[in-house]
Amino acid sequence: MNKQCAIYTRVSTSMQAEKEYGSCEAQRDKILSYVKSQEDLEIYKEYSDPGFSGSSLERPALKALLGDISAGNVKAVLTYKIDRLTRSSKDFYSLIEFFEKHGVTYVSVTEHFDTSSPSGRLLRNIMLTFAQFEREMIADRVKNTMLQRAEKGLWNGGYMPFGYTKENGKLLVSKKDASIVREIFERFVLTGSLKQTTDLVMEEEIKNPKTGGQLTMSGVAHILRNPAYIGRMVWGKKVYEGIHEPIVSKELFEHAQTLTKEKIRKRRLYKDFFVRRLIKCSDCGSTMSPTFTNKPKRRYYYYMCTKVTKEGKNACGIKEVSAEKLEGFLIENLSRIADDRQYIDNLAYKTAHESPRPAGVELPKESSQNLATRVSQVLMEFKNKIQKATQVEKCLIFQKTIQGIKFYKEYLEVIVFIKDTNALVVDEFFQGQHGKLTAKMRAGAADLSTPACTGSSVLQTGVPSRS
Repeated sequence: MNKQCAIYTRVSTSMQAEKEYGSCEAQRDKILSYVKSQEDLEIYKEYSDPGFSGSSLERPALKALLGDISAGNVKAVLTYKIDRLTRSSKDFYSLIEFFEKHGVTYVSVTEHFDTSSPSGRLLRNIMLTFAQFEREMIADRVKNTMLQRAEKGLWNGGYMPFGYTKENGKLLVSKKDASIVREIFERFVLTGSLKQTTDLVMEEEIKNPKTGGQLTMSGVAHILRNPAYIGRMVWGKKVYEGIHEPIVSKELFEHAQTLTKEKIRKRRLYKDFFVRRLIKCSDCGSTMSPTFTNKPKRRYYYYMCTKVTKEGKNACGIKEVSAEKLEGFLIENLSRIADDRQYIDNLAYKTAHESPRPAGVELPKESSQNLATRVSQVLMEFKNKIQKATQVEKCLIFQKTIQGIKFYKEYLEVIVFIKDTNALVVDEFFQGQHGKLTAKMRAGAADLSTPACTGSSVLQTGVPSRS
């Protein structure tokens, strides 16, 4: 009695199935020729999986074949090559065990062996090892290609972040959705509440780009942690600089991360007061707190001395200053200084060489150059970012750039963060009145041998008082 045999054919992808439709047919013809040359084989059924990878057993025709084997209808399986059945060593051995359990012989017609003979089993293992090696080499090439794409800042696929669309393999900002992303970040940093932020997306009926359903609290949390929104991308657990346009500022994103990683304190970010908690009164030494008054047509914002708030308007000679005029003045003057590199160079050189230093400490010649470069970088970064920033982003940029402000009747002292300088200097003081700036530098009491130390610049100039 002849054995009932099954013919199984497969090609890797749907593209191959379309372009090389004859490949499955060619496999079938070769197997049919082999069957005709045998006297004990009879075709039971043909099974074909065009467009399915050999790395997985999740194939409809293969499942049907295994079902027929379990039912006892098939006693021999024929393929064109071993890798048409599978490319995985683990899967192949599990299939062979399944075949042997049901008394089924496996034959690869072009490789001239079958599992019923010792030589066939040996050749089967050798051929399968090479098939597995080829598959792993392909996987390595794909992995390296995608790594190179990530290093170049290109998008590697997957679910696109909400707020972006894809064109020619690149992420492009969707203006409508990007505005919602900014709202999400700003709502979160203003409230510190993930629930209140989720309420916003519920009102807007924002859909999850991955599931298509309503964006939930976990989806909002994922948006707040996704570095794609500041022009970066994660690949292989590493963060790379992307070539796509960011949607939110680095300051806004970083502030959101501090709120997600630590317990929220009762500290609110006031988007209408850029230098809140930074400004102090020189007359009485107290902090100047934000306040406002409502007029028929608009609201006016001020920074008021807390001593005046507690003890009355005669308790301090300075009283209050217009928030809008003060903040506008700071933006204008810091931006103006950022453009005057020659002035910064001269200032740094003068102050570096006039600074008192501990005995025996020599200031390197490049210290003033390093300091001038860093001051210029900080102020230029401030100028470039503040121009395009939203109200909330402006608040965060001010807090990142300015360490403190001391308000005098005639002028203003502004302490600006100068970080990661290579100069052996800690504090730089710019002094003057009504836009005329002079300088004095003070050597720091900290360890001057530290290669990267933190310094601060103090800018002094006039500021308009409340009108």
